[in-house]
Amino acid sequence: MQQNEQSDIMRQRIRSLRESADFLSAVFESLVGYAIIAADFDGNILAYNEGAHQIYGYAPEEVIGRNSIELFVPRDATGPGMLQDVIRELLSRGRYSYEGERIRKDGSAFPADVLATLTRDNNGQFIGFVELVRDLSEQKKMEALQVREKTERIEQLEEELRSLAGLSNLPQTSVTARMYGVMTLLEGAPDIFQELAGRYKELMDLALEQRLFKVKHDISGPLRAISETLGFYRAGPRDVVDIHAAALKEKIRTAESSEKKKAYTGEGWIMVLELMGDLASFYRNRAQRAASPAGEDADMTKS
Repeated sequence: MQQNEQSDIMRQRIRSLRESADFLSAVFESLVGYAIIAADFDGNILAYNEGAHQIYGYAPEEVIGRNSIELFVPRDATGPGMLQDVIRELLSRGRYSYEGERIRKDGSAFPADVLATLTRDNNGQFIGFVELVRDLSEQKKMEALQVREKTERIEQLEEELRSLAGLSNLPQTSVTARMYGVMTLLEGAPDIFQELAGRYKELMDLALEQRLFKVKHDISGPLRAISETLGFYRAGPRDVVDIHAAALKEKIRTAESSEKKKAYTGEGWIMVLELMGDLASFYRNRAQRAASPAGEDADMTKS
């Protein structure tokens, strides 16, 4: 009898949920790529869409009215009171969201983006919640690939940086020697330094915009142009660092948030390494030209 009463209660809750307008809009309208699961405040699963079937692997008849929504959460995360904590936040804020692991039917874990919102009955009373889950597996794979590619790029650029000091020890041109001898670019040609720092700051903004809004900007081309100017003035690693530091200092000073400051620092690190690599390539190409008979004649003509 008690079991029949429990079944009647579950059927009533499912019926009430299906009659709820916000439930209909949330669950029965198609949301491609999302698992949508409705539950009461006891965690009992009341509805389960096709996206949930595809993501979790359970058929609807395996879970509706038979299992708790905690079925999809790793065991080490389902401590005492976990569901009640979620419900309290839902009732106080109206929504609950987080990014973490979820568990499929086969026991495998996957990264997920989870959003839960409250549901009401036709009288406006809260009767449970709807959880929307997005499988982040492919996104995480792409992010990991991008991290590996960025790491490889940094390693390559750092190798260029190590070779830059030796490559930049070419004999100074008469133009450079007359201008500032062994002085830094900031000391010997402050106008040129400020111009390059300004161009570098603009590229930092483009790099940050590219990262945040996934738009495509040509960062590498203008960096190569800056390296060619630096090469003409016989700049070295210190000059590159000075330009980077001046631009970064200004961007951090005017940044509206700590997150934006961190973003400028991260993007700036990639840019300064790329600029170092471009300058190293400039000197390498110049050394190769100088080593050839045609190059020697050309340099003598320029002098």
